[in-house]
Amino acid sequence: MSAYPYLKILLLLVTMTLLSGCLGGGGGSSSDLPPPDAAAPQANLTFMSAAGIGVTDLDASVALYTDGMGMREVGRLIRDNRTEVVLESADARGSKVVLMDFTDGIGRNFQQNPGKLVFYAKDPQAFAAQFTAQGGRITVPPAPQPAFGNVVVGFGRDLDNNLIEIVGEPDATNSFFGAFGIGVSDLEAARDFYVDVLGFEESQFLRVPGQYDEYILTSPVPGSSAVVLMNWTNGSVRNYTDNPVKLQLDVAYPTDLADNIRQAGGDVPRAPAASAEADLDGALVSYASDADGTLLELRQGIRAYLGAAGIGVEDLEAAVDFYRAGLGMTEVTRRTRDDREEVVMQSADERGSQVVLMGFTDGVVRNYRQNPGKLVFYVKDPEQYARDILNAGGRVTVPPALQPGLGVTVGFGRDLDNNLIEFVGSDDAVESYFGAFGLGVSDLEAARDFYVEDLGFREVLYLPIPFQYNEYILQGQGGSALVLMNWINGSPRNYTDNPVKLEMRSMSPEGFAQAIEDGGGQVITPAQPSSDKDRTDETVGYGKDTDGTLIEILRAPWAKQE
Repeated sequence: MSAYPYLKILLLLVTMTLLSGCLGGGGGSSSDLPPPDAAAPQANLTFMSAAGIGVTDLDASVALYTDGMGMREVGRLIRDNRTEVVLESADARGSKVVLMDFTDGIGRNFQQNPGKLVFYAKDPQAFAAQFTAQGGRITVPPAPQPAFGNVVVGFGRDLDNNLIEIVGEPDATNSFFGAFGIGVSDLEAARDFYVDVLGFEESQFLRVPGQYDEYILTSPVPGSSAVVLMNWTNGSVRNYTDNPVKLQLDVAYPTDLADNIRQAGGDVPRAPAASAEADLDGALVSYASDADGTLLELRQGIRAYLGAAGIGVEDLEAAVDFYRAGLGMTEVTRRTRDDREEVVMQSADERGSQVVLMGFTDGVVRNYRQNPGKLVFYVKDPEQYARDILNAGGRVTVPPALQPGLGVTVGFGRDLDNNLIEFVGSDDAVESYFGAFGLGVSDLEAARDFYVEDLGFREVLYLPIPFQYNEYILQGQGGSALVLMNWINGSPRNYTDNPVKLEMRSMSPEGFAQAIEDGGGQVITPAQPSSDKDRTDETVGYGKDTDGTLIEILRAPWAKQE
């Protein structure tokens, strides 16, 4: 449950002068999110949330992309002129793929798309075998490339002749969609449009002699697949105009981007507005196109993560001492707010979200001992961790023990304010890190819909703990996981207005606040420049979820310009 892994750009270099007649690849970048940094002006961030391709036989293509390429169907939408099937990679990494079945009767050529789809696979040979078994065609079997560290690369064609590139990736659990290539008639002009107007970043220029030139573009927003601009140089005739493909772009400020596209001479046939299409539930949608007529579907983007979890404590200094000595955390900073003092704590391994200990100063009586959630730590040595908890004045309620069904060692304890502490043995930990924050909710399914459907968190796992609680484990774009918990053991639990808060960092704080309101939550303070002395130029807003849990809305560090 540590920071969500992002796509790698390392293997992009594999394609350079690869094999005569072979085609290249793309990807994204991989790193842990940096901690929040100094304030900077807002950036109108854009990333590719989905790549859409037109198909001639929707059912057959769905079967190939799921059974043959390991993807899973996560949605099916009826649009004005098409049916869309939304697919997610087996590893739930990167952008989604949308298969589009057009229903408007207009003839389209699906066989001449001059782009490609790049998949990274743990076992390229197995991926190729599955692909072939479901009707795909392998044109170059996956094979190690000695000149590039023996990275395995192969190529194939799907049912509509789309080029599929397969790249071996040891970091993959199974496979994931790493890059989407689109053909462009003027490579330099396309590069300028996608970088200077749309806000992508040029990561690499590659020249595959006798085949094509390409620019690999990534987004400052982590977690999405790369966009690859391709222009063929092998003398073959390519159709670059009005291909049945689309780039679904999530944008921090869609209206501003639409204006920039117009100012750059681009076409924006539909300005950002709430969609009337039933399946889109009023989502903000705009349509534009690049110089070659590739459809750009602009959506409101709010990509976010849990930056910090805040818990109220009765004795601030005692709590700081316990989290330092008992849980291995270090103090980062102290902050004074209108009704509280805050101490920000960071894990020993400097991974995951921060923990904020809140000592309230407004005189309002609060119950700190009935928080129905939990804090989860991943630790190198569970037995020593249990001793540290005891020595610091906490309680160990369930000594660490191997859980046969899970294959991990798990223990439970309580901090000085009776907060449930779960600690899990992990070979990945150097010392320990804060991996997840459990939030008690009165209606588990409704809370899941609010945080997933409205706030954009990804559902990782539904986990029932017999005779204790049921929980959904959710992941944002980085940070620690968010766990929604509803107790089923018959004990009374207070799920409303607990002294806890979620610090959410988003690419668009304003859009995130709107999403809270649209999901049935409450916006207390709109996202706006803060007046706090220690938050110069920071954008801060406050809201509440449907149980009254405080949500502090902040800008993500990668959403700030240098």
